[in-house]
Amino acid sequence: MTVILVPAHVPAFRTLESTPARALTFATDLRAVTVGVKDVQGWAEGIAAPAWQGDTAAAHDHAATRFARRLDNAEAALDRAVTAADRFEARLTILSSLRLRLEEERRAVNGDATTLRADVTASGSAATEAEIAVLQRRGERLMTRATTVIAEIEEWVRRYDDTEADFIAALAGVDTLVEGRLAAEDPGRVDVGPLVERFDSLRGDPERLNAWWLSLTRAQRAALSTEIPHRVGNANGIPARDRDEANRAALTSDLDYWAQRDGDSQLSGEERSAAENAAHIQEQIDEYRAELDPLTGRELLHLLVYAPGSHSGDGAVAIAFGDPDKADHVSVNVPGLTSETSSTDGNLDKTHDLHRAALDEDNGSVSSIYWLDYDAPSGNPIKPWEIPDLGGVALTVKADAGGERFADFIDGLRGSDEGDRAHLTAIGHSYGSTAVGHGLQDGAEVDDAILIGSPGQPESTAASLTDADVWVGSKDHDPVSLLGSGDRGGVGALGHDPAADDFGGVRFETGDGSLRIEDLLGNHTSYFEDESLDNMAHVVADNDHLVTEQPHRGEDGGGHLTLSELLAASTGASVLDGVGTAGEWLWEHSVLGGIL
Repeated sequence: MTVILVPAHVPAFRTLESTPARALTFATDLRAVTVGVKDVQGWAEGIAAPAWQGDTAAAHDHAATRFARRLDNAEAALDRAVTAADRFEARLTILSSLRLRLEEERRAVNGDATTLRADVTASGSAATEAEIAVLQRRGERLMTRATTVIAEIEEWVRRYDDTEADFIAALAGVDTLVEGRLAAEDPGRVDVGPLVERFDSLRGDPERLNAWWLSLTRAQRAALSTEIPHRVGNANGIPARDRDEANRAALTSDLDYWAQRDGDSQLSGEERSAAENAAHIQEQIDEYRAELDPLTGRELLHLLVYAPGSHSGDGAVAIAFGDPDKADHVSVNVPGLTSETSSTDGNLDKTHDLHRAALDEDNGSVSSIYWLDYDAPSGNPIKPWEIPDLGGVALTVKADAGGERFADFIDGLRGSDEGDRAHLTAIGHSYGSTAVGHGLQDGAEVDDAILIGSPGQPESTAASLTDADVWVGSKDHDPVSLLGSGDRGGVGALGHDPAADDFGGVRFETGDGSLRIEDLLGNHTSYFEDESLDNMAHVVADNDHLVTEQPHRGEDGGGHLTLSELLAASTGASVLDGVGTAGEWLWEHSVLGGIL
């Protein structure tokens, strides 16, 4: 009787308690605690030498110094714990990626074994010697595969257990007062003072800062990230992963601090505004927490800029889907009018839509960044005190300043880029496209530039603006996109129309949008949809040959509606019940180059 060996079912992995996402959350919380302790320790040192004299002053100095010393012990212990948490998360990320591969092979072996059993049963006693020999060879190969994957899973479990044990031992090594004091007195302890000085001296030079940062030990980087988290997290040239970790620590620490101040009725108006901005950012992190980057296995979202109190209280934020330092294709999306930290959710959703569309291009890994680190014109026109800020949309001052900051951010991405040079695309929408134009004029080093719904560019041609390929999305029924054309042959207040034939960009297909006046705003805000989104994804993923084009304004002698003509035509096309909506739209946008 011939025996054909078929491997038994390879059992599934056991349920895991430690995951990269949980480890990252723990590390973030631990960093936030460390940041808080360091802040209090610095405060205690600052008050240790009072200005007055006498016994009371001496007693105060003694108490404050003793308190600061105890906090320093805790700080030293926490620095070690943070370093251990970083290492723990990094090891789990590697193991997580390996687990996915082993799980895929385990399922394949079990599936092939099920198929082989069915084939053996079906062959029965009527099988020929040749058929039996084939089945035997299949069984032998499958037994080898099963033995290999079982051994690899057992080795994986050993490594996983060792990773957990090492982390627990590291935390146990600094969990007493005595161990904290020994950590503080350790001659090998990181001296963070000189590191901070060196860090500050290199800010503004992304390539040198990145090279220096990568030369540091894990402990040195961890100490800096908890000593000056806001500066590390917002420094161009620091790797995206480290910026994310520092910014998350700063965010968590800030929210805890402001919540305590609010509970004590001590929160100032500026602090309340910053706290609300920080809460908006935390909400976005929480919303996308479950999504993982297929390239790195870590959380998909990276917080690259966090400054909730900047830009006159509007705040600053930059969030990346995927790791831009490792991705083949990187895009940076700059929003326009009325954009502030409180509007992050809608703009971030659009960036996420583009990210998924670019991934679907299947032409390499992708990272998509939402960047709002400039003072975009914003405000409510029915609030008189906010009109000056909103009125900035009619001027190029904020676009010019924003373009300079944008160019610096691009320099930072180039400075921290790993491996082969990433294909980088700048995307500007509405007033953000004008800011991007000024950034290109300042020398932002991108490969492609996408200008959508643009009210104007600082140069009359794409060639004079940048060496990058320029792509233009401009709906003829988008009134904002007509501002750059001014009157026939003229130039708008914010510059030149990039959709014009003589500008020299490639105008991709977006459609013209509805002519109804109540839909005009929708035309302006719908570039991240349908064929327009598809074409932007083609550019971002470097599939230029797939882009579908739309005729330029003025191409082959063709004309287009001016802004006043569009408003007149759209009013005629509108229905009576849209008059109220139309009036509201006109009021909200009356500042845009004199629509009213």
